[in-house]
Amino acid sequence: MKRLFYYFLLPLTAAGLAGAGTMLVPVLSSPSETQVMSELEESGEDLGIDLRTSGLTEAEHEFQAHPSRSDPEETESAEEEEQTFHAPTGLRAPSADIEGPVEEVGILDNGEMGVPEAAENIGWFEPGVKPGERGNAVLAGHVDSREGPAVFYDLDELEAGDEVHVDDEEGNTLTFQVTSVVQYDRREAPIEDIFGPSSRRQMNLITCTGTFNQAEGTHDDRLVVYTELVEESAEEEPPPAPTNVELSGSTLRFHAVEDERVVGYRIYSGQEDERTLEASIATYERKTHTFGDLPDAALTITAVTEDGTESEAATVEE
Repeated sequence: MKRLFYYFLLPLTAAGLAGAGTMLVPVLSSPSETQVMSELEESGEDLGIDLRTSGLTEAEHEFQAHPSRSDPEETESAEEEEQTFHAPTGLRAPSADIEGPVEEVGILDNGEMGVPEAAENIGWFEPGVKPGERGNAVLAGHVDSREGPAVFYDLDELEAGDEVHVDDEEGNTLTFQVTSVVQYDRREAPIEDIFGPSSRRQMNLITCTGTFNQAEGTHDDRLVVYTELVEESAEEEPPPAPTNVELSGSTLRFHAVEDERVVGYRIYSGQEDERTLEASIATYERKTHTFGDLPDAALTITAVTEDGTESEAATVEE
């Protein structure tokens, strides 16, 4: 429901933001060049296949995982249901010495995004998503006030790779990593990128920057720090080792492991510290392997999960 709300909200918000002043920090409005001040480098192309877009892990590629083995959308939905995120109450960015309480803000009668009254507070755009949920959570803070620097005065010191921590009302802390820092002309900022829907768990921090325009009553530019949730990957329990492993002549046979995480099996020769991979067998293939030339070294076999976790090695009995 909240995401649907964006489609009606964004045009109104964009118009409202164009008139935002120093104390209406979060919203956007004209001409200086967009400057990418800091940005993470893309990675993950080592295999010549973009695993992020293919939907398969490295282990699944190795074993040529059958497409019907699992439905990525169903898995994603199940994970989504298990995770519950709560309203933010505080934000910390240690590398820039930023810290402040977070309060909810909404939309003003004139269509502008609301801002916190106190210069030391940070406003979370409550009609959007909560930090940690899929989409773009938006938090904004003042750069200065009549008394001096405000909570986001040093926001421009954040760089790609820095961490931002968000505390919620349940006492949990989420960690986000800065992916890029961009300075936009206030009338050219990409509202859809900042506020719009996304399949990723992102959080965007906004404040004013650049020269203060006396005629317009606002700074010329807006600074946006884009961040993404750092998701902890729990170390998986290794699967059971294959059983009934036998070598008859040059043919090895074994029984499948009853563990739905397993995508295949690896057959090795040699000792563990210097072993050689002889064959990879997918779960949907026959649980046999015939060697062309039988290795002289001892043979072992492991079960492998989709994230690459291996079982203990089962020794091949002749």
